[in-house]
Amino acid sequence: LVKLAKQLSSEADRLSQVSVSLARAVGEEDKLYGSVTNRDIAEAIAEQGIKVDARKIVLEEPIKTLGMTEVPIKLGHDVTAKIKVWVVKKEA
Repeated sequence: LVKLAKQLSSEADRLSQVSVSLARAVGEEDKLYGSVTNRDIAEAIAEQGIKVDARKIVLEEPIKTLGMTEVPIKLGHDVTAKIKVWVVKKEA
């Protein structure tokens, strides 16, 4: 159990260094046409070679605004990592 906790803790440290950028189409007043979900975030992390179960990504609700949001990822055994998710305007 100690070994698992240590492993999760080092994974949390590694994930905390991660920052992902997602480009989305926006309409008037920079409102997103869609939203960014935990699945979108999991796919963006996977593109960086890190596999994270989308169900572990904790979003109160999908992200619907541009800018940076800190998103928690529950790894288990009370270990949580926070990653930075940047939602940027998709160039037309």
